[in-house]
This record gives sequence, structure tokens and C-alpha cells, in this order.
Amino acid sequence: MSDDGVEVPDDLEIRVGDGTGNEQYRMCQECGRDCVPEPFDAGTGDGIRVAFSCPEHGLHAVVDPFEHLR
Repeated sequence: MSDDGVEVPDDLEIRVGDGTGNEQYRMCQECGRDCVPEPFDAGTGDGIRVAFSCPEHGLHAVVDPFEHLR
């Protein structure tokens, strides 16, 4: 699978969360909608980041799904 130059193996499952069940980063603070996850290359050699964008209000949050491994 490839999206915008980021190679993601088909057998890789990426889960984004802080381990507490708090998924507020996924919710638009303006309208309460679930934001659309959009993975992208971090461009720093550190892998990928995931941007969460509201279809109506734009970018809401950017997270590093592997931050806990560093």
C-alpha cells in the first residue's frame, strides 16, 4: 500500500491512541465530528505522523503513532 510516497506494508496495523482511551485528538473541537486520519511522511527521517482533519474545519491534530517506542 502506498499513499503520498509513504510505504505501508499490507500486514502492518497502525493504531493511534494514548493508551488511556482518551481519543479527543480525533474529535473536531468546533463541530464534534470524528476527524479523518491522514498518514504522511514526517520528512525528518523519523517515520510517519498522522494528521487528523475535520472535513469542514481542516487540520485538528498531528500525532506520532510510534512516540511511545522512542
